[in-house]
Amino acid sequence: MKRFEDYKQAVILAYQKKKNEGKLPRNLLLSTPANLKKECMQVFPDRYSDRDMETFSSLFEPANNAGEYLQKIRKASADKFKPLDLFLKKDTKSGTSDKNIELLAWLIDFEPRPYRPGDIYDLVRSDMESSVTQIDQAKVKDPASEENIIENAVDDNEIFDSSKDTEALKHDPKEVSVTTLLSSNDTKADYQIPPKFNKTILAFIAAFVILMGSYLFFDRTKQEYMYWDGSQYKAIAYDQKVDGSVIVPLDTFRLLHLKKIKNTAAITRNAIGKVHYSKINGKVEFYTTGGENPEDSNRRLLPMTEYMFEKYVLHKEQ
Repeated sequence: MKRFEDYKQAVILAYQKKKNEGKLPRNLLLSTPANLKKECMQVFPDRYSDRDMETFSSLFEPANNAGEYLQKIRKASADKFKPLDLFLKKDTKSGTSDKNIELLAWLIDFEPRPYRPGDIYDLVRSDMESSVTQIDQAKVKDPASEENIIENAVDDNEIFDSSKDTEALKHDPKEVSVTTLLSSNDTKADYQIPPKFNKTILAFIAAFVILMGSYLFFDRTKQEYMYWDGSQYKAIAYDQKVDGSVIVPLDTFRLLHLKKIKNTAAITRNAIGKVHYSKINGKVEFYTTGGENPEDSNRRLLPMTEYMFEKYVLHKEQ
């Protein structure tokens, strides 16, 4: 199960990567409490979805829909965003509350969000961080690594290089005892292990590699993905294919909650701000939640406004 610290680190690394690559919006790059509030209001109509409700309820108290949360942001003092601003100005080295991490994840459109135990958070490392890691690895050679264990085991095969021990073996291999080895003039032989133990070590390493390979293969087969069937997402194994469908990593929230609403007559006025919609080439379709459009990854599902309800739900029924 993933800890919140893993999620926090993933969000911070994603933020730093966008900052280093110059991909942060101006309000985040030049952050102030007022700019953070301004950024929230600018991206809210396109970015907010039901899954973000927890984030905003922790910041502004619970509300009934997206419209009410947007009003809360408008009325809020800029000081509400001061803790996150201080966190960003200190290069994310200081501590901050979980709700500020969730707000940062929302502001940079981090996926998957919000934090869910068990989700997979890919830790995005910057080029600089990767370079430092490579240098450190080059400087430090782990004596307990498999490579060094194998090298040491190969070196151990030189234990009988001395002419005295070789001569003893010719007469009677059984006469080569621990005492003979300890009395050898070869200082290397004084501290080496007999070859039979080398075989044991190598056999152990081989078994370990086989077991780890089997585990990784088995674990990979358990990983699930999903595809959009036109109405909803369906889970699928990593090696399965569905003609004409795009296979994407499993998102349990979208798998369970995102569905296309085919019966628009069932949509009521109470669904304003909760139901989402897409409009492509004049065609409007409604969905149970928001996020990325499952039929066009370059678009996002937007919260249904009163205008959209009046025009495409009520008007359609007439």
